[in-house]
Amino acid sequence: MSSIVEAAAVFLAALAGAGLDELTDPERIDELTALERVKSAAFARQAQVTDAFAGSQRALLVVAGSKPGEISRSVCGQVGLARRDSAHKGNRHVGLARTLVREMPGVLAVLAAGEASEWRATIIARETAHLSVEHRAQIDAAIAGELAGWGDARTEREARGWAQRLDPHGAAERAAKAGVDRRVSIRPAPDCMTYVTALLPVKDGCAVFGELHRTALTGAVDVAEHRSKGQIMADALVDRVLTPAEGPPMVPGVEVHLVMTDRTLVDADDEPAHVVGVGPIPAPLARDLVRADEQTRVWVRRLFTDPTTGELAATDARRRDFPSVARMFLTVRDQVCRTPSGRPSLRGRHQTQREGMSTFGDEGAGLLFALPVGRRSGTPTTPWPSRRVGTPTRATATVAAPGAT
Repeated sequence: MSSIVEAAAVFLAALAGAGLDELTDPERIDELTALERVKSAAFARQAQVTDAFAGSQRALLVVAGSKPGEISRSVCGQVGLARRDSAHKGNRHVGLARTLVREMPGVLAVLAAGEASEWRATIIARETAHLSVEHRAQIDAAIAGELAGWGDARTEREARGWAQRLDPHGAAERAAKAGVDRRVSIRPAPDCMTYVTALLPVKDGCAVFGELHRTALTGAVDVAEHRSKGQIMADALVDRVLTPAEGPPMVPGVEVHLVMTDRTLVDADDEPAHVVGVGPIPAPLARDLVRADEQTRVWVRRLFTDPTTGELAATDARRRDFPSVARMFLTVRDQVCRTPSGRPSLRGRHQTQREGMSTFGDEGAGLLFALPVGRRSGTPTTPWPSRRVGTPTRATATVAAPGAT
């Protein structure tokens, strides 16, 4: 066992047994500072270990004949599992570790001394990602001595300034091409709300915001108006998108998968419902959605669960490939990637099945594509234990990590 692992276990035990009442306030502040330095130094060590592990694993998998894509998925998946993150975030950890260890040793040294944070190192790597190794080395040498005294905003400003100073033409070209990435996205927010975000060129974004802001200021002068400026802007945005011309508002065609118990539906039970891709919502709101209005069509599909475990029942279909109805069943059942610490939604789905077993249910599991390949390809990976994981609908599955059988 690594000496660091043993020391970490001792340190964790010391933290768990440490008292607080006997400390004075100055001592508490000193402890906060010390713990923050430990976090930074631990991240620096994580970066070094991650890069060493990635290099070793890549060498083994290349000898075993694995493809580059499989190698990347395996390495990033194992790092993600080790850090209790998804494989997607594991890929970020591997990339950041490589940057710090191989291209920015000065920043890494500041982290190892406990004088900077993981987030500030991430900012520096992000703002210099497009630069050559030589330019990154120049920035590393220029900012390492000052980094300890900077906050997040100063770190971002300095790193971006150096990047633009060393590669001004590249910065101008990227700004000119950035409009290609314009898009609108949506993600859940607390209390059954959503964030609708538009990434636009700066002139268009400012124009949209300015128009909504003027509308809000005009409405705010009305003595009968009780909405805040932000509420008026939000309502104006909805009205202009859904009612671009005179007449009744357009009714968008949207299908929402709502999973709830029969008790919540008909017996006024308080068990929360689940909106697929969003998460739990309060039972009263779920019943309101089902009641809907005369313009909304509602379908009810019964899903039978095991009375003991609460898991959704499987079907008796037996096919090698999952049919579309089976994929829908798993999406409704799992809602999140079944890999421990997986991403919150099943955007890319990969269902697994053992030959000769039922098509879905016991042997089906919603997984993301970016998972380690050790089990699938038979390539050598570090052995990991299997974990029993659950889903928002109380279904459980045993997920074998890389190298498990």
